[in-house]
Amino acid sequence: MQWRVFKRLLAASASWKKLWMGGCAILLLATAMDVLGPYLIKHFIDDYLSHGRYMDAGSVQLFVIYVASLLIGSLAHYGAPLIFSRIALQVVEKLRKDVFQSVLSRPVSYFDKSATGALVSRLSNDTEAVKELFLNVIANFITNVVLVTGIFIMMAVLDFRLMLVCLALMPLVVGAMVMYQRLSTPMFQRVRALLSDINAQLHESLNGMPIIQLLNQQKRFNERFRGTVQEHFRWRVKNVKLDGLMLRALIDMFSMATLASIVYFFGRQSLEDVVEIGVLYAFISYLGRFVEPLIELTQRLNIMQQSLVAGQRVFELLDTEPERFDGVNQITDGRITLRNVSFSYNGETQVLQDVSLDIPAGGMLGVVGRTGSGKSTLMQLLIRFYPVTKGDILIDNHPLNTLSATSLRQDVCLVEQEPFLFQGTLADNLRLDRDYSEQEMTEALAKAGLKSMLQRLPQGLATPLGERGGRLSNGERHLVALARALLRKPKVLILDEATATVDSESEARVQQAVNRLHGEVTLIVIAHRLSTIRHADKIIVLHHGKLVEEGDHRQLMSLEGLYQHLYSIQTAHLLAD
Repeated sequence: MQWRVFKRLLAASASWKKLWMGGCAILLLATAMDVLGPYLIKHFIDDYLSHGRYMDAGSVQLFVIYVASLLIGSLAHYGAPLIFSRIALQVVEKLRKDVFQSVLSRPVSYFDKSATGALVSRLSNDTEAVKELFLNVIANFITNVVLVTGIFIMMAVLDFRLMLVCLALMPLVVGAMVMYQRLSTPMFQRVRALLSDINAQLHESLNGMPIIQLLNQQKRFNERFRGTVQEHFRWRVKNVKLDGLMLRALIDMFSMATLASIVYFFGRQSLEDVVEIGVLYAFISYLGRFVEPLIELTQRLNIMQQSLVAGQRVFELLDTEPERFDGVNQITDGRITLRNVSFSYNGETQVLQDVSLDIPAGGMLGVVGRTGSGKSTLMQLLIRFYPVTKGDILIDNHPLNTLSATSLRQDVCLVEQEPFLFQGTLADNLRLDRDYSEQEMTEALAKAGLKSMLQRLPQGLATPLGERGGRLSNGERHLVALARALLRKPKVLILDEATATVDSESEARVQQAVNRLHGEVTLIVIAHRLSTIRHADKIIVLHHGKLVEEGDHRQLMSLEGLYQHLYSIQTAHLLAD
């Protein structure tokens, strides 16, 4: 799994091959300069200093070469991270764009099961962690592998037997790295999951702050959040302990054993033959430079594990099957037919059961029923937020899944019970991605009964509405959402209890707008206040997911059934008020 994630992340950076090649070339140059330094000093000690030749032409030339290698190495060490940083940032940019596009293509049912904070964490924290893979792991790995290879070559040139002694360190380091990976992977997965939980709880708490304070739930939410943070802390401490044991202490122990072996070898050799001090210096210097890359490689496993776990979470989101709209048919009139439609969210409880009806083009259908009767579910099926479990929904005699996405989203508009307005101006919320003229937007607002509101706004259509339309009243937000739908000139307009939470004046405006649209578009009105649908061509009554009554207002009242009961209750409340 980890290797597949690593390959996919490398594939994501394949678009920048020239940068990769340039970065690797500069790294090779930097490594060559690093390896060259101790070798030059060895020659200076053994060939010049030990023979009393301190400031002759040869030693000066060696000094110039040494200084030049330091300067070139410094410049190369400066340039390489810049190139790899650019690659890392471009990969993160691409991943974020792809992930966000993937999220936008998810069906609505996906968001029913996914916490918003967890999605935000994947889009921000996890993609940021992926950047570290390129910046601190891959670049470091290439640098240190080349450096270790160069060091072994130079060691072999100086003394092949001592090179074999140092080479014995490699299997021990590789074994430690493999063991660390196996032990740390579940830890990092748990840490990332807890971080998502923290983000999700923060998002939920901040959005629900008025309710939390109203119901005096601060203590409970604080305790829950503290518990999650504490568990995240405990797992991070476990990870730090593992890092302390496996990443530095173990490698240091191996390196000290190798150094002791080199010193022992030179000690034995000094008893039998002349020891070249320069070779001893070079080996100790190379050993130090050899151990540090190994320590860095092992320490980078920490970052690599976090990056790969984060990358796995990002790819899980990217690999989720998007909602597909492969249909080609267009909506022309807006006639709607339901044939024995049933639906269940969980596959067990039927929310709708065997619902059949016909709505002619330009007709008005009222939908009523108690809470939980399936009214809103019926509307969500009509706009294809969820697939029908059983039966068929047809628009203009075309099955819903054969309609093109463009036609469905353009010609079927929904005004929700709690409409969402984006942060921006009034014009931004009306236009969204379309190019409407100022006159068209003004006419749509007038049709929705917002002409007086538009005149009252200080900057007119350019007035910022604030987050979620906070500068408008609840009723005005509903009417702006209605105007936004009218701008698209839909063939079918669905109002999902659009007057349930508005005042009487806003309700009257919605009612006037509905009356003006009656006959122009196919209207489906889910009514909490039954006065809104008194003049509907047909009214259906849902009860526990079943269609139990249908007809116009007068017919349903004469039945003296559930509709008459609901209407009488509302009338009695109005008279009491």
